Amino acid sequence: MSGYYLISKIEKLPYYKYKGDALHLVNQTARTVDEVVIGIKGQPYLKSKITTFRDSDGNIIERAMDFFGKPYKNRVYNMRDNIIEPDEYVKSVHIKEYVLPKSLKEAHIQSVEQGYKRTLLWTPVKFFTNHLSENIITGEKVLTQVTQSNLMKPQKETHTFVEYPHIINGKIQNYAKKILRFSVDTLNEYKINKNNILEQNSKLPQNDSFLGIRALDINDSKTAFTQKFLSERKLKNKRIKINPNYIAGNNDEELMKGMFDPNEGVINFIKGYIFKSKSEVCHTSRHETEHGWQFYLHARNTKGGASEWEEKIYNLFRDLPKKLKKEAEEYTKSIRSYVTISENREQYRKNFIEMCANEQGNKSRILYNNERAEIQKEFPHIPIELL
Repeated sequence: MSGYYLISKIEKLPYYKYKGDALHLVNQTARTVDEVVIGIKGQPYLKSKITTFRDSDGNIIERAMDFFGKPYKNRVYNMRDNIIEPDEYVKSVHIKEYVLPKSLKEAHIQSVEQGYKRTLLWTPVKFFTNHLSENIITGEKVLTQVTQSNLMKPQKETHTFVEYPHIINGKIQNYAKKILRFSVDTLNEYKINKNNILEQNSKLPQNDSFLGIRALDINDSKTAFTQKFLSERKLKNKRIKINPNYIAGNNDEELMKGMFDPNEGVINFIKGYIFKSKSEVCHTSRHETEHGWQFYLHARNTKGGASEWEEKIYNLFRDLPKKLKKEAEEYTKSIRSYVTISENREQYRKNFIEMCANEQGNKSRILYNNERAEIQKEFPHIPIELL
């Protein structure tokens, strides 16, 4: 690099020996640290530093960039391996990029010490996933990149799918890359803005009601699915919150993927459960949304139910119209005779409200999988678990 020179370079330093001050955004403890310090020729006091934190397998979990005269920039990494039947292996690396003005460094440190989310004061710049696939028989390689950008404008968030020219026998093929770009209104059921679309060697799916969620990673899709389903179930303004990282508090909760808490009016996703696919998240999200609907009707049916949230719901929305009374009575009866999963797993599954919620979850999962076919045809080298 013209005008720059290497001051120092450290590789594979055990984390317990690391004495640097790079800012962390992940809670995971690294196993090793790499650090590169670069100087500007003729200006010995102007330095830039890149610190890379790796896990026990050598995979990057976070990279912190402290460049002179620029905001702090951190990238958080999450890696996943998948197989596309029958011969294609895919390594997917999801990266979230954030920036923080240097004037907010102390405020960030204090907020972390007080237990706030580590990204609280940071601005998300872009989220992107690199899917590098390789055919284990032919050796052909394909890089597909999926990006979320314009994150600070939620009504015009930009989603981009790019499939780069394939690599065959070590050579990049000579043809144009495939691009699909569109904007998404994340505040309105993740709907697509039909007036802002770029199609290059690709076509925008026309029959995919979930298209605005396809670019998201598995963890981020928890909130997206739930917001979409709450809106569709007419629960958008019914005081229901979403917690995508709920820490289980008892044996019942530890056995679940998600749960609706009628005491607080919250749809919780259990932090310790690792979802295998977005399709699975879709099912769980719709299932718990249906519980939100059931307890919403129950609260109005019983004139306040048994919790502060249920009482608030009744005070806000009062008695049910006659057309919903019978449905609400069935939910109230089931709620009052409810058997938990730890008491009896089989009886738990036969709870009326569980059977209804499971039915809705299955319908949404099947629809999600069926409507995936169009985008999957356009970008076949992205694992279906992540699409």
